[in-house]
Amino acid sequence: MLAMKRLSSFVFLLPFLLLAFVYSLFFPGDFTILPSLARCSNVQETTASSINRTEEPAVDLRVLLGVVTRAEMYERRALLRLAYALQPPPERAVIDVRFFVCSLAREEDAVLVSLEIIAHGDVVVLNCTENMDDGKTHSYFSAVPGLFVDAPYDYVGKVDDDSYYRLAALADTLRDKPRRDLYHGFLAPCHAGPGAPRFMSGMGYIVSWDVAAWVAATEALRRDVRGPEDEVFGRWLRSGGKGRNRYGEETRMYDYLDGGMREGVNCFRHALVADTVVVHKLKDRLKWARTLKFFNATQGLRPSKLYHVDL
Repeated sequence: MLAMKRLSSFVFLLPFLLLAFVYSLFFPGDFTILPSLARCSNVQETTASSINRTEEPAVDLRVLLGVVTRAEMYERRALLRLAYALQPPPERAVIDVRFFVCSLAREEDAVLVSLEIIAHGDVVVLNCTENMDDGKTHSYFSAVPGLFVDAPYDYVGKVDDDSYYRLAALADTLRDKPRRDLYHGFLAPCHAGPGAPRFMSGMGYIVSWDVAAWVAATEALRRDVRGPEDEVFGRWLRSGGKGRNRYGEETRMYDYLDGGMREGVNCFRHALVADTVVVHKLKDRLKWARTLKFFNATQGLRPSKLYHVDL
């Protein structure tokens, strides 16, 4: 009877003895394997981090693209978010696209824009009354330096909501430009004669951070805001001797044109081309669709039994 009890005890302990033997064989003097795994994991993480630091070049360009729009333009903002999210990210550059609207006067806008802010965090509400050519651009440029003082950008852009920037092309064209006293865009009027006052078209223009800070700090500009905003902005820079590093992109920035339009080619309007910085006058869904298709925005659509889309 005693022998049977001893045999049962031995059988019960046998698996544990075998497990102890295996541990002692592979981890002599230490039955704890977690520290060893942790050390391997740390080595792997360190190696991966080192590789990532090597593979990812340092950011050398930061741009704020402010789309100046109206609160009720919900569909346009949704479309722009998609259009920019599906672009390949520019190399060594951060280009932040944000939407700027004036004060939310209507109940529905207060609620719906708040939902956008919660979901996307890309809408900025300026302290201004909605207007087209009565100071909204000044409200934008005068607010930006204070809003982003902790992480200033190299450049600040003002963009229409019917414009579509090619972000990589924009980064490439700005990278070797001066970081001070810069004024970049499409020089208008493009048919002006020598000596005529010119300005960057409101489709989209970009200034260096110091120019935006100058606009915000110059009190006299608050009293000179009436008129087409792009012309007014150009007048500010001329009167203040700012934006002397002026760069026009006359063939790479243009108004949309296709065969179904009555308008013809001119100095500011032509068909879509691959070498593009910005396309303007995308006033309806069809123009947006044709533009996004031209620039291969739909190339990520994979075959699936869940849909059939004829592109």
